[in-house]
This record gives sequence, C-alpha cells and structure tokens, in this order.
Amino acid sequence: MDKPLENAYAYPEYSDIENSRQNAIVKAAKAVGPSVVSVSVVQTRVVRESPFFSPFEDEFFNQFWGRFFGPKEYKEKIYGLGSGFIISEDGYVLTNEHVVIGADQIKVTLTNGEEYEAEIVGSDENLDLVVLKIKAEKLSQVTLGDSDDLIIGEWSIALGNPFGYLLDDPNPSVTVGVISALNRDIKMEKEQRRIYRKMIQTDAAINPGNSGGPLVNARGEVIGINTFIFTTSRGSEGIGFAIPINKAKRVLYDLIQFGKVNKSWAGVKVQNLTPLLAQSLNLDRAKGVIITDVYPDSPAEKKGLKRGDVITSVNEKKVKDSFDWEDLTTYSKPGERLEISYIRKGEVKKIQFKTEKLDTEIKGEYRSKLGMMVANITPQLAFQLDLNDTNGAFITSVEEKSKADRLGLRKKDIIKGINNLEISNVADFKEIEEKIQSNRKAVLFVEREREIYYLTFTY
Repeated sequence: MDKPLENAYAYPEYSDIENSRQNAIVKAAKAVGPSVVSVSVVQTRVVRESPFFSPFEDEFFNQFWGRFFGPKEYKEKIYGLGSGFIISEDGYVLTNEHVVIGADQIKVTLTNGEEYEAEIVGSDENLDLVVLKIKAEKLSQVTLGDSDDLIIGEWSIALGNPFGYLLDDPNPSVTVGVISALNRDIKMEKEQRRIYRKMIQTDAAINPGNSGGPLVNARGEVIGINTFIFTTSRGSEGIGFAIPINKAKRVLYDLIQFGKVNKSWAGVKVQNLTPLLAQSLNLDRAKGVIITDVYPDSPAEKKGLKRGDVITSVNEKKVKDSFDWEDLTTYSKPGERLEISYIRKGEVKKIQFKTEKLDTEIKGEYRSKLGMMVANITPQLAFQLDLNDTNGAFITSVEEKSKADRLGLRKKDIIKGINNLEISNVADFKEIEEKIQSNRKAVLFVEREREIYYLTFTY
C-alpha cells in the first residue's frame, strides 16, 4: 500500500482559528459582559385566609366565619430574579421597573461575585424603567448606542443573568440573533395594562430572568433593554422585545436627579386617524392624530387648538399616531417650544407654544370616614389617567383593614356618587358623607378602569 498522502488538506494554523473566533460578536460580549449584573428581589406579601377548612370552598361559609373570627393572616416571602447593567462607574444600574416593583429588598451581584444592597433612585412605570444605586466605585460601565440607527437584519446580542443566586457562577449568559422588526406597539394585559411603545423585536433568546439586561449591537453598544418575550411555554420562542435605549437616554437625567420623569403636557386628548375617518374629513391620507378634547387653561387651549383639528407634525417631525404625539410632547422638556402643524377644515395651519410641566402632585386630600384619602381630579390628573372628565373624588390611598379596604375599594378608584347624589369634587363628597349618620345604609357609585360598580354598605 502506498504511503498515505500527507497534508492533502492544509489545516489552518491554530492562531488563525483563534483569530477567526474573535469575531465582532465575541468582542461585543466581552466588552459588555463585565457591566451586566444580576438583580435579585425579595417581596413580603400578606396572605389572608379563613382559619377554618371548608372542603367545598363555600364562599358563604368563608364570609360567615370571617365575619365573626376574622381572616387568618400570615406573611410569605416572594423571590424574584432579573438582570441589569451598569451605566456609570459610581454604581448606577439600569433595569426594568417590573423587575423590582413592590420589592422590600434589592440585591445586585456583579460578575466578580461581589454583592451589594441596592436602592431605587428613580423609576417610571409607563416606560418600565428604573435606576438603581449601589455603593461601589470604579465599575465597568456600558457604552450606550443609538437605537434610532438600527437596521432590520443586523446582529443583536442579548446579555443577562437569568440564574442569579441559583448558580455559583455570576457571569452573564449570551444569546445571539438579529433585529427582527422595529417600532412594535404591544399592550400587556397582565402588566397593569401597560403599553410598550416603539419596541425592538429580536430573535436573540430572552429567557425568564433576562429582563432588564442589555441588548447590544455588533459594536458592543447597548441599543435596548431586554424586557419580555412572547411565549406559550415560558421559554424563548424567538420573539423577544427590548425597550429602545434612546427612550432611556432621554429620561436618565430626570430619574437620577429627581427620582421621576418630569413630563410635559400640551393639554389635548387625541386619537389615531383611521382611513375611514380621514375619508370623512376629506383628507388625502390617514396620517396624524385628531384632537378629541382640549383641557381648559392648557397651552393648547391658550393658542387656539380645537376639537377636530388634525395634528400632522411637531417640530417638523411627522406624527403618525398617538404614540408619536406622546413621545414628542409628554416626553419633551417642560418649557420647550413646540411648533405644531395641523389641519382645520382642509387648511394647513401652524402654531407655536411652550409646554408646561405636568403636575403629578396630589393636593387638597380629604380623609373619608371609610378609611381612605380622596382628592379632586385636576385637568392634568385627568390627562395622566386618560379620564373623560374631572368629575368625582379620586381615591389616593386606602388604609389597611379599613371599611374601604373591606369593601374592596382601591387606589385610583373614582367615587362618582353616593345614594344617587352625583359627586363633582371632594367638597361634594365631604358634604354628603357628613350628612350620613352612623349605621345608615349607603350606596357608592364607583368608576374603576372605565367600568362602573355599585357598592352597598353600612356607614
């Protein structure tokens, strides 16, 4: 037999193989990895149950015994895991608000295994963003990229620490995919009816526990915050969503300095312009938003905007829908001058006005005999809650174990009437309540999330 051929295939040198492995994705993961943290939370929840066991789970039975003996209460601890990333050398960490909401204790673990107690510096529920602070210095921070400069099909790298304290190794996990789509608007029924706007869609696996971690481009720049997945199995199915980093960049200063986002308001309610609506208004295309209401004494009212006006642009940026309008107005800086282009009766018009700071403080509260605090609904509060009017007494808090608590009343409920008497404000509520004697029956007319309820009870 002839001698076998040697070197029939020229294998590359090991150094060449090693160099080929050091691709852009590997380099990006190495650059960002040290800045990814694990966020573990502990929440204490009070659980109430009847002290008696009923094999039939009879509701009347439970209410009967609960009325005389009271419910059994005990506390249980709920543990949660998420991810985050360091945005400054002195210990500021960015993650999702839903990762830490309701937490009694928050701990952040670095990739070197060091663990720190964390405090919430600032948060925004609507944006689902929170900034945490740990007492550490000279940390490895990420580089924030530009989420407005993304291309569908380009590489995306999701990093996170989905295992937290469950594993001894604190290093993050890395998954790779592409940008699948941009500007996705998604309503989450289970997440307090939160609406996620202009989201980045990726097929890089975002597993449970990765929420709050960074989504990175091939240059190692953070372009988004991994937030949630669409799944039927609790695992990743190639449909993940991230908050664009530019949304966070616009509000980081406010979150760190003020603990909240200082929002602006123009003073109008709008709805999307549908093709049918555009046709009925003799408009060429269904682009823009139509004003459905103008709040009194608002910047928009002062400058003459009216119901039925169709807004097409703000500062020469096109307004395609209500999400664009909110981004360009609510998240502009208070006092910023806006140029509004709109159509009225077929004529294109322009106006300019300065936005005003959206007042989020509740003033003039009154404590009800039911054990709850109520306040007037100002135009700005109505705007924030997307209410149709300012009538009613707005519940700002409910005392635990109070009559209001037992009735099932909640924060953000609106008392619209008592005993068939309409309530326009707190003064009406107070006047009516003071006239009701003890041990007299009453009926409350309550609005909750646009649904109407009647509650009957004894004062």
